[in-house]
Amino acid sequence: MAEQNMAMNAATIDTATGYSAPASISDTRVRRIFSEIASQYETFNRHSSFGRDQSWLHKLIDLAPIDSTTRVLDVAGGTGEVTFTACARKRPASVMLTDCTPAMLEVAKKRIAQGDACDVPVETKVVDAQDMPFEDNSFDVVTMAYGIRNMPDRTAALNEICRVLRPGGTACILEFTTPPNPIVRLGYRGYLRWAIPAWGQHYTGKRDDFVYLAQSIKAFPPQDQFAQMLLDAGFSDVSYHNSPLGITAVHTAVK
Repeated sequence: MAEQNMAMNAATIDTATGYSAPASISDTRVRRIFSEIASQYETFNRHSSFGRDQSWLHKLIDLAPIDSTTRVLDVAGGTGEVTFTACARKRPASVMLTDCTPAMLEVAKKRIAQGDACDVPVETKVVDAQDMPFEDNSFDVVTMAYGIRNMPDRTAALNEICRVLRPGGTACILEFTTPPNPIVRLGYRGYLRWAIPAWGQHYTGKRDDFVYLAQSIKAFPPQDQFAQMLLDAGFSDVSYHNSPLGITAVHTAVK
């Protein structure tokens, strides 16, 4: 465990294991996987979580200090589930929806055309969260769901999020995590190992892609370690809020 923790603090890691590795290994893998499954991604999330993904997204947005004046940056926003949840529940002034995979954003663009943005101005942009093109202090709130886990240079990503937030702005990050109850944790790891690849095979025909996703969840640091990473990136008022059973957590942090 100590060796793994040290690897998690390395500059770049293999996101499937948490161990030190060149960033290109994970970057290439993640772009390929999410390009392949973009059109089935939301359906997979809905069914593999037994519909709980919606309550997790609602919790993320409920904890985000968004109102009609807020400029939101949605990092690793994929098909736009966080963005459209924010638009429906809180109607921000604008959203910049970003992701490193164009195929995911193409799905989001279709949803914008269908009216899912609820008349909130939403712009999409292909962006690597580890090196963002935005000016300092550009956004009031940064959201991210299930994205930081797939980034090989998490320190760079968190530093970038802090940089583009205005002083006093808030980062709200939803991620799968470690259930605190050992019995739940045991069952959850079994579900990740066997059920997640099976769901992936059923809905996308890409079992190996979902083997990776399960591995990346297992390798992600627990809540307290990730909270410390946020503090190390320069944030304050860092806290996390576990979902029922502790399968996911929403981390909030203020610049």
